[in-house]
Amino acid sequence: MEKMETTHVRKPVSFYRRRNTPTYSFMAWAAFLIACGFEFVGIYTLEQPLSVQGYYAVTGVLLIITSFLLQKVARDNDEDKFLKESNPGYRNRNTPAFSFLAWAGFIIAVLAQYIGIYNLQEPLYVKGYYSIAGAFLIVACLVLQKTIRDNEEDRTHRNAAEEYEG
Repeated sequence: MEKMETTHVRKPVSFYRRRNTPTYSFMAWAAFLIACGFEFVGIYTLEQPLSVQGYYAVTGVLLIITSFLLQKVARDNDEDKFLKESNPGYRNRNTPAFSFLAWAGFIIAVLAQYIGIYNLQEPLYVKGYYSIAGAFLIVACLVLQKTIRDNEEDRTHRNAAEEYEG
């Protein structure tokens, strides 16, 4: 069998391919806003006392905050593990306690949301709506956080490459 040679093309330093297209970034924001709409409009129209609506609003906000935080911590920890391999003196960005709190907060938020839905005195289709809205909200938050961070890192890398060539 004949051995094929591969040719590597060296790209200019200023070449930096964005990880997210503008369309992807738009869709991440749109999904997040739609998920918030499903969650919070649903809570607003829930025919329950204001205290019950407030409970679901708080768990919705907690889902948003902890989903963003968990995605950030997980990504930081993964990058830190890689950076520590090449530089043993590298200091992790998150302490184990902070990582634990990020996971614990997220788990508590999910449990609060879904235990509340389970105990909600509404028909199954209403509980299903809130269950799907909560899951959609979690996924939309994770995707949006990743997209925002990718876009910011891409901007930083492009600016550094432009300064290097300039």
